[in-house]
Amino acid sequence: MSRLFTKLAVFAAFVVLIAPSIKSAQAQRIGITKESLGIFDDLSMPSKEFRVMRMTYAPGGQNPKHYHTSHVVFYVLEGEGVWQEDGKEAVTLKPGDTLHVRPGMIHSHRNAGSSEKLVFLEFVIVEKGQRSTVPMP
Repeated sequence: MSRLFTKLAVFAAFVVLIAPSIKSAQAQRIGITKESLGIFDDLSMPSKEFRVMRMTYAPGGQNPKHYHTSHVVFYVLEGEGVWQEDGKEAVTLKPGDTLHVRPGMIHSHRNAGSSEKLVFLEFVIVEKGQRSTVPMP
């Protein structure tokens, strides 16, 4: 009986302490639609995959502080986006602009427009099965 009580106590602690912070980090990521355009393998990098995604941010859409486990290249198709690396000035990107994000670089981005959507391509080379984006608490 005490083992069951211990397991329940650990689970309750997780729910009370950890789960709300996970939910709050995810809840701030708003107005984002992700469309996978392709996932490619390369025999020269057997443990990696190359992902191409189209990201659409509605007006007011934002992705709060996070980092990537891999290199990411953004290419803006429509609208204007504001990218801000921790400790640096914000950068506004417009259609045709690109941005390279290195692994571990903490940053955020958002749609700069109040009525237009922001659309960009995201190119990622990452370990197979691994998340590319890690939210910050």
